[in-house]
Amino acid sequence: MTGREIALATLMREDVTEPCITNCWVTNSTYISHVVGRDFWADREGVYAEFVRRVGANFVPQWYIPGEAQRRLEQGEIMHGLHGHEEAGFRSPEDVRDAIEQLPDDATVERDFQIERAAEEYAAMIEQRQAIMGPDVLVIDSFGQADFMGGYTRWGYENYMQAAALYPDHMRRYYHHSALNARLRNQAIALAIERHALPPFVYGGQDICTSAGPIMSPEMLRDLYFPELKWAMEPLIDAGIGVTWHCDGNILPILDDILDLGVTGLQGFEEEHGPRWEQMCALTDPAGDPIGVWGCVSVTTTLPHGTPGDVRRSVERSFEVAGRGRGHVLSSTSSILPEVPHENIDALFDHAKRFGREFLGG
Repeated sequence: MTGREIALATLMREDVTEPCITNCWVTNSTYISHVVGRDFWADREGVYAEFVRRVGANFVPQWYIPGEAQRRLEQGEIMHGLHGHEEAGFRSPEDVRDAIEQLPDDATVERDFQIERAAEEYAAMIEQRQAIMGPDVLVIDSFGQADFMGGYTRWGYENYMQAAALYPDHMRRYYHHSALNARLRNQAIALAIERHALPPFVYGGQDICTSAGPIMSPEMLRDLYFPELKWAMEPLIDAGIGVTWHCDGNILPILDDILDLGVTGLQGFEEEHGPRWEQMCALTDPAGDPIGVWGCVSVTTTLPHGTPGDVRRSVERSFEVAGRGRGHVLSSTSSILPEVPHENIDALFDHAKRFGREFLGG
């Protein structure tokens, strides 16, 4: 089997004998250049594709290639977060309310969205990226979602949260507007997958939680946000497309809500903040089948602060707890940032291949 076939069979929950390993969102360009033997910045996509193949990863769920921000961090630059929302004129919840009132109505959104064009563009994007990666790597991409994190990014946390409390009907309209755009996009994705025989899987999520739990109360999320998110995702769920959701922070207070969306897989899990790997591996989807799990080597504890031995033990635990034939993908919990020692990244990929084959019988 090619690496792409191994990854696809894993997502299909077949009993494979070779491990499925993600690219682990490595952002350290010096490590990438070291592995490949060429300067990453001279040919970002080409070097990154070769890096993925050389470390033995066979699955790229998100086209996440280091950019200018990572380069500046690696050079030791102190990066100050500017109040971009204030510069854009958002200084109060009333500014958020007024911006929402300017959103177009549903009829205008539906009239302007071109599903056929969006479907062909999505298919072309997947096929182009697959060609770059080659037959030993499976490439999928994101999907349309009701926008939660974009609001606080554009408007600022305080303005966003105050607007939700003071003007819930406006915030509901905002979520509905973004959900309508997302639903149309998901209709296009479903069409592209069927028409071009693309892998029937997507990956994504919204940063809703911190280490303490959801940044908005679960009750408010269930009233304003989750109904719109579920409606946006319906075209994918109805088409039988597997959706894996990225879990940030402590998701336990809203875990049932995420499962209710119809997802077939979960990725992430900050175990130090609540959701344990054993707990996630015991979950089932709406059909009663085990939830696919991607994890679970921590990017906040084990990888930056542990030893290579700690990394190897975490890799073994990931396989042993997940077991076989349930869609387990060996992955880091999130992005591997520049401060992670190179020897720990080596240990992650090397042991994932070696132990994964032993555990699965390859």
